Amino acid sequence: MDIVQAARDYETGVWVILKKAFVNGVNICYEWIGEGFPLIGLTGKDSDMDWWNPAIKAALSERNSFIMLDHRGTGRSDAPTEAYDISDMAKDVIGLMNALDIEKAHILGQSMGGMIAQELAIEFPSRVSKLILCSTTCGVKRVPPSFRMIKWLMRKNAAFSPQDTLNMLYSKVYIRENPDLIASLVERMQIAPSNPRSMEIHHEASKNFDSYHRLGRISAPTLIIHGEDDWVFSPKHAKILNRRIPGSKLILFPHAGHGVFSQEHRKVLEEIHRFVD
Repeated sequence: MDIVQAARDYETGVWVILKKAFVNGVNICYEWIGEGFPLIGLTGKDSDMDWWNPAIKAALSERNSFIMLDHRGTGRSDAPTEAYDISDMAKDVIGLMNALDIEKAHILGQSMGGMIAQELAIEFPSRVSKLILCSTTCGVKRVPPSFRMIKWLMRKNAAFSPQDTLNMLYSKVYIRENPDLIASLVERMQIAPSNPRSMEIHHEASKNFDSYHRLGRISAPTLIIHGEDDWVFSPKHAKILNRRIPGSKLILFPHAGHGVFSQEHRKVLEEIHRFVD
């Protein structure tokens, strides 16, 4: 049985009813908006449902049922302290689909969410209709890290502030030129932040994930979206995915970084709608 929980929508001030389903040994918090064929959105490391831009949520639910969830360890879902990996989080999604009587869905994954999406398409092919991979990788060790990433990893302070996350997602110019969008995101990021132990587990899970030799098993039509200025996962990561996933389509966005989905959301949404229709 679902556990009902309320949360205030930051943009509108309206209370939204969220639900929890007990799946794969944990309570997973989720939100379902819109009608039509299911589209499941998976966010990146340490992030949760609150991070979705309201305009993007509205657009993705115009033609589909858009289902969002807090990964284990994030938002309002349970946060186990023992280690888990990408496959565990993929099984959480399958469990939620089962609980919601969703036989098949389009899967949209960003960054770590893209790793989970790959795992779903590889290990549960009958449950994935179309696959959308955004700003992600089949394995962080498959491409040498950028110089900026090396400097980032060598920082003495491993804790992430909202500003740290913004710097990973966007350029200084974009942050300066979009103050309202940035302020809104910072507010949403701080509604239900992850605890340090969960952040550590997500980091290790992402670092250890590698689907390179299994990508040929993906049978779902696949769209790959990536920013050409992404220094977290350079475009080489996207090109590997494109080469290894049969029949996949790659779209690179110039001057966009790891946050390409929101930075170029109008163009990205156009591509997604064209792909899933």
